[in-house]
Amino acid sequence: MVKRALLLPLVLCVAFQLQAQLPTPCGTGSQPAGACESACIFCNFNGFVGSTYSGVPDDDSIQFCGTLENVQWIGYIAGSSNATFTVTPINCADSNGLQIALYADCKAEPLACDKGREFGGADPVSVTVNNLHVGSNYFLLVDGYAGDFCTFSISVSPDSAVYEPPLGTVGDPEGPIEACAGAVLTYSVAAVSGAGAYIWDGPPGMLVNGEPVPQTVLAPGGSLVEVTIPAQSGSICVQAANSCKQNQPCTGSLAYTVISDTYRPQIMLDSVQGLSCTEAVARLEASVSPATFYQIEWTADSSGHIVSNANTLRPGVDSIGLYTLRVTNPVNGCFSVDSVQVTDPILPTNPVLTLQDITCYGQKNGLVRIDSVTGVDPFVYALDDDNFNVSPEFKFLPPGDHALRIQSPNGCEWDTIISLAEPPELIVHLDADTSIHLGQEIALFRMSAVNYPDRADSVLMTPATLQPMSCDTCMYSPTSSFRYHVTVLDSAGCKGSDEREILVDRERFVFIPNIFTPNTANGNDIFTIYGGEDVERVKLLRVLDRWGQAIYERYDFLPNDASIGWDGSVRGKQATPAVFLYQAEILFKDGETVRFNGDVTLVR
Repeated sequence: MVKRALLLPLVLCVAFQLQAQLPTPCGTGSQPAGACESACIFCNFNGFVGSTYSGVPDDDSIQFCGTLENVQWIGYIAGSSNATFTVTPINCADSNGLQIALYADCKAEPLACDKGREFGGADPVSVTVNNLHVGSNYFLLVDGYAGDFCTFSISVSPDSAVYEPPLGTVGDPEGPIEACAGAVLTYSVAAVSGAGAYIWDGPPGMLVNGEPVPQTVLAPGGSLVEVTIPAQSGSICVQAANSCKQNQPCTGSLAYTVISDTYRPQIMLDSVQGLSCTEAVARLEASVSPATFYQIEWTADSSGHIVSNANTLRPGVDSIGLYTLRVTNPVNGCFSVDSVQVTDPILPTNPVLTLQDITCYGQKNGLVRIDSVTGVDPFVYALDDDNFNVSPEFKFLPPGDHALRIQSPNGCEWDTIISLAEPPELIVHLDADTSIHLGQEIALFRMSAVNYPDRADSVLMTPATLQPMSCDTCMYSPTSSFRYHVTVLDSAGCKGSDEREILVDRERFVFIPNIFTPNTANGNDIFTIYGGEDVERVKLLRVLDRWGQAIYERYDFLPNDASIGWDGSVRGKQATPAVFLYQAEILFKDGETVRFNGDVTLVR
């Protein structure tokens, strides 16, 4: 599915949470606090004498190198970058002694820690820290080991490390003097010795690190801030401060001018590439005019996810969502914003298919054609294990199941299984080859020889002379041996066929009696010719006396008729018993005429 992008204008407001407040200086006679967050700041701190007798409960959120029971916190301003803190018990109720740690942040790990030891008694504990920021606030934790209650004294080396440091003068801020309204620009001042924070101020509507002015930003990062320019021109001013003192307002200042927004860079989203079904990461593409160095920043809403190149014009994304591009001119802070909506991939859907089943059994003339598809084209198509191609038509297919896939340019696919059917095989099964006698009739074809007789649309027989014999009831009397072929066709042109050989036995089946008894009751009183199925007719029967004179002739009659023949009389009188000669010409069904000669005896 293609994730299609829609362009929408959008204005962003970026907020930062970098501000903090300086702890309050301790008043005269102030004591250590039971919580780091409430500890005041001693402006002069060396030789302090205190106790752990307050019995403050342990705070599980405190990170320490041991366990804590009666925590006491003491705040101070760093007067030097290095310091060693030594806490000496004066009197401990349980003789377990003390444990100490130094913190720059109440909730962070300590900069240094000495967890003491059981039965430490009057043994001092100490920590040494380096690379402290002069003017910044730090907090010393003092606790009785194993819940011991002790009075103690604190010594620091050098002692200047815990005295209020001198506060230097703030110079003029540095940064752009021309800017667009709403621009977020970087401004800085030179680091001020002894500054624990910097107080930034300006006209109404100005933001420092995303918060309204005036803002106190702790050192050391407070000398470099992000300023959001308001709608009007004005001055940016800054003071240095620590917990015990601060400069006069606007010790250093810088005037700026709000310029026309014609200076804004122009964003052009050249091509927006949505999510695909094959690639895990999609690429968004944009260009900026005029072409120069800009600050590029892509952001995503809660559903989006940028996986790479968020500060380029070609970020990679892997989730749907609204992606916003902010292009800023670093010289004047003029910026432009545009956005793109990346949606789910669009799958190919609702294909309209034309299917053609196999016409006849055993053929490969199936067809699948995709007439239309809903989605993002151009589409490519694949059938079974073939490669994708642009043609939506597949021809000459065998029967069975075929896997059809339709793919859009984003790699998204629609697939299905298509079944192409074929009709059952049309089979013709003729009787076995056989032999018959000449003149015998035989059925060449019956519809029962077809496995699906209801499908038979026409029957063809070869040779062509047999065509009239293509019926269930038609019988055929061949005159010679032959082989024939039967083809049955259905309405679709599918065919089944078989062939058969008929052997014709040409042996002549003729019976001519050699004796007969006229006028008797035995039924043998006519001399005639008898024949089998192969006899067509008797063309001639002639009886001769012993001198060779014809005494009886009969032409063109059918055999096997006892009423037709010689009754034993000559010219109306009974012939005397004797041996007579005969001549016969018999036409057979194969068209051949055969002469027969012999004798017959007349008996009375």
